Amino acid sequence: MAVDDRELELTEVEEVELVSTGLLSSYDRLRRRIVESLDRRGRLGKVAAGPLMLAPDLLVLLARLCMDRDVSPASRQVIIGALVYFVTPIDLLPEAFLGVGGFLDDVVLASLVLSHSLNAELEPLAVKHWSGNQDLRIVLADVSGAAAALLGINLYDRLKSFLARRGIRVDEGD
Repeated sequence: MAVDDRELELTEVEEVELVSTGLLSSYDRLRRRIVESLDRRGRLGKVAAGPLMLAPDLLVLLARLCMDRDVSPASRQVIIGALVYFVTPIDLLPEAFLGVGGFLDDVVLASLVLSHSLNAELEPLAVKHWSGNQDLRIVLADVSGAAAALLGINLYDRLKSFLARRGIRVDEGD
């Protein structure tokens, strides 16, 4: 039985505010902050909006991987480093000064680190913990591939140097 389009338009949907705690609370707050900022400012443009909306999903993925006992100590160490960078307010693009646009370097760094770290052992765990609505490998490849355009070549080179000093090599394809 087909539903008349006019009936769908007339149906009101009541918004219910769900109370979340812990990791979900951080996810909700970050997502709300990004959405509100993008709605208010609009100046970040379509190029940055997509990657910025990945910030909450990547933050939660890093946190879940840190807590997963099946993640090897070596992988956990790299992931913890990315998580610390993500939550530290002062970094290459500080959120304290730039607002949500400051999360671009965090998204790029998380994507580069996860791309570098995904192996036969970590990939199934990362896929299990991924809450995004797109394929994780595709998301990581898209962000990594657009990293220089998102950050600018100078900032991207600084981020690559930062990672290289920590043993993470970024391929030119990333």
